[in-house]
Amino acid sequence: MRLRPQQISSNVQLFIEGKDSEGFFEAMGRRLNLNAIQLQNFGGIADLRRFLHAFVRMSDFSRVRTIGIVRDAERSELGAFNSVRGALEYASLPVPSATGQLEGYRPAVSVMILPGGGRAGMLETLLWETIPDDVRCCIDSFFTCIEDLRGEALHRRHKARAMAYLSTKRKPQVSVGDAARRTYWDLDHEVLKPVREFLQTIGTAV
Repeated sequence: MRLRPQQISSNVQLFIEGKDSEGFFEAMGRRLNLNAIQLQNFGGIADLRRFLHAFVRMSDFSRVRTIGIVRDAERSELGAFNSVRGALEYASLPVPSATGQLEGYRPAVSVMILPGGGRAGMLETLLWETIPDDVRCCIDSFFTCIEDLRGEALHRRHKARAMAYLSTKRKPQVSVGDAARRTYWDLDHEVLKPVREFLQTIGTAV
């Protein structure tokens, strides 16, 4: 089912991809005391263009001061960024020329592609890097064993490793987003600094 934009309740809007990202950014926003940021879950990567087009036509759109958009790189950060730029252009919104850059005024727009640094991957790629080295070693050994038995590489390894880690927690059935709400991820970890800075930028921009 296609998602629709929520009624605008804040002048700072953050567009995120899916329920897991929603839970993570909700928890991170609380951690940073950025309570004014309203999350808009646009669903999958193919839905952003339609979602933004509907959002800018809402009756109270004029109150929006800042828009942040976060999505996964998947196979290519550049490809993902260009896809977001195309969706912004289609919605007649400011189009940043680089990730992390604020473009335009009321609304100003900024884009973050995860995991960042020009890498392929997703939110779970970053979250994996917050896990202690000794725990990651154990999980990697497990996956190496499984791959050797199967004779093939695991599908969607980034997500699989994150879920393997969560299976060791008190509530092993939780999703990546729920895990953030339960503080299973280290939201203060150094690798998440760019995420924190991005949220602080859009949350405090005039």
